[in-house]
Amino acid sequence: MKYIVVLLGFYLSLMACAAPQSLPKFAWRYGTGSNIDLTKNTKTEFYLGGKLVYSDRLAGGGAGGLLADRIKGQRYYWAGGGALPTDSVSIPDKAVIELVSFHDRKRYRIKVDLPTDLEQKMRQVYLVEGRYDRRNRLYFGLAPGGYFEVILTGGGLQLSPDLLLARGIAEEVTDDWYDQRVPIARQYGMDDFDKKYGALFKQYPVPSGMDWASHHGCLSCQGA
Repeated sequence: MKYIVVLLGFYLSLMACAAPQSLPKFAWRYGTGSNIDLTKNTKTEFYLGGKLVYSDRLAGGGAGGLLADRIKGQRYYWAGGGALPTDSVSIPDKAVIELVSFHDRKRYRIKVDLPTDLEQKMRQVYLVEGRYDRRNRLYFGLAPGGYFEVILTGGGLQLSPDLLLARGIAEEVTDDWYDQRVPIARQYGMDDFDKKYGALFKQYPVPSGMDWASHHGCLSCQGA
């Protein structure tokens, strides 16, 4: 009897290890960043049916770590911008994102219509290596010259490829009253960025604008 109990416990433990991880409650998130620049996300607005459903300021940004090494190695990939929660917010059909580019010394505005089937794409469940995952994170990436991509990613590294939802050139923000009074460079201390990386960017020039689309595009993406 003792051996039966031991074997039964061993069998149940094997079943527990083999069973897929339970699927967490659905929620979507968003993040922003760059591929080879330092950025700051200063405004985020999501709309659904023409109504504002989410608004945030100073939500982050970034470019990931080891920027100097990446400039030298010409390693361009989207990074930075941790996924921010949007609890109980409806999945939007339009986004307006403002990002400050330290490389360009400009504030950009990304205005993009999101796919009509975005909710379906986000709620789709995948089983990868014994774990359930969804592509439920919107990422807005800004590259030098105003090039942007909107990408739908998963919660971990296992689910790939990412989905490319949109790409284009962001508009430069020229109607910010505070920018007209205080130069952007002074607001964000961009001289320090130039001192640290300016010479490297001159030695290792990066693409600009739509050149990014042909240079690397979305490395881990497939078309939506």
